[in-house]
Amino acid sequence: MRAVFFDLDGTLVELPDDFADLFHDAMADVGVSTDDDHHEFYTEAFLEYFEECHPEPYRAAMADLCEEFGFVPDFDELAAAYVETEVARTELRPGARDVLSAFDAPLGVLTNGAENVQRRKLDHHDLADEFDEAVVSGAVGAAKPDSDIFAAAEDAIPADEHVFVADDLERDVVPAQNAGFTGVYVAADPEDGAARADATVSSLREVPNVLE
Repeated sequence: MRAVFFDLDGTLVELPDDFADLFHDAMADVGVSTDDDHHEFYTEAFLEYFEECHPEPYRAAMADLCEEFGFVPDFDELAAAYVETEVARTELRPGARDVLSAFDAPLGVLTNGAENVQRRKLDHHDLADEFDEAVVSGAVGAAKPDSDIFAAAEDAIPADEHVFVADDLERDVVPAQNAGFTGVYVAADPEDGAARADATVSSLREVPNVLE
């Protein structure tokens, strides 16, 4: 049996282009006026928590922001506003629904992020029911490219072969291959990474064909 895992951010959904605008708009929605210093502080704090696989990096970074700048609104309210705005501004990538419906094999999501936020993205785009399992770094305590998150995926869906489909060659595809997965690289340039990935495609719709 084959199990096929997909990366989420950048592969199935496109993230917003401008995170500074996202931050300022989200804070304005709850009545907080922010500037570039606030965004820079939040981003640095968030990335530190994210890289540590903190289960709630948005909330933790907002708590630091409130403490540093003395914001009156509760950090839970700020974090919720930010997450709501980020999720709403993601877009489903072309071919995402087509590729998922093309498989009879068990499907999983393998993604770095906070579990509640990544699951909200799946729900927002009506993708949650397409997957048998969601393996998220914030819940596992390990993030790609760490081999532990790939081991968690293998445990989540036992199979004879595991496939990982992703848009980042160095962080996603090659580490997956090193962990024993078949690596499928979704590349902007079809020639990019062709010598290193097990298969390279320029569209999600091509994935079922290269796995035949």
